[in-house]
Amino acid sequence: MKAERNIQSIQNWVKTQVSPRRFKHISGVAKTAKLLAIHHGLSVTNAVLAAWLHDCAKELPKSEMKSWLRKSRFRLDDEEREMPGLWHPHVAASIALNKWSVRDLGVLEAIRCHTLGHPRMGSLAQLIFVADFIEPGRKFQGVDQVRLTAKKNLTKAVSMKASMTITFLFEKRMIIHPRLLETWNIFLKVGV
Repeated sequence: MKAERNIQSIQNWVKTQVSPRRFKHISGVAKTAKLLAIHHGLSVTNAVLAAWLHDCAKELPKSEMKSWLRKSRFRLDDEEREMPGLWHPHVAASIALNKWSVRDLGVLEAIRCHTLGHPRMGSLAQLIFVADFIEPGRKFQGVDQVRLTAKKNLTKAVSMKASMTITFLFEKRMIIHPRLLETWNIFLKVGV
């Protein structure tokens, strides 16, 4: 019962930290994460907890993100330092740990890996990586196929998200972080 109360407190707090549009997205990720956790036999509590916190820092001012990063044990790599859009997963993990006392390493990993993935990420991180991509508010070509795949094969859904994200970034002529490429390469091999 304590975990449910904590998640409710986090949910209430997140609502004060983000725009209504972002809150709707986070809520959709939480619902999707719960369903995927049930379907794949993972901890529903951990999935929902990671989902509620994954984007809690997304709309923080850059100065506040820097402050959280300075006191965080989570470090940005060289490429991430140059891409402020990739700071929020690390800031969110720091908030989870330092504000909400989340100690579960799988939950912290899931929060940190939800944008780029990681070639060695665990099942919960894979679940949040995919849930963030397929929540009900997402409307783009191919999302329904990823939704169907996620129910059958989470690993394959990871490679699909990575591939579609890489294609999107490539078409927009945006920098592609090497970790996203590594995630795609590894999960392409194991998801077949």
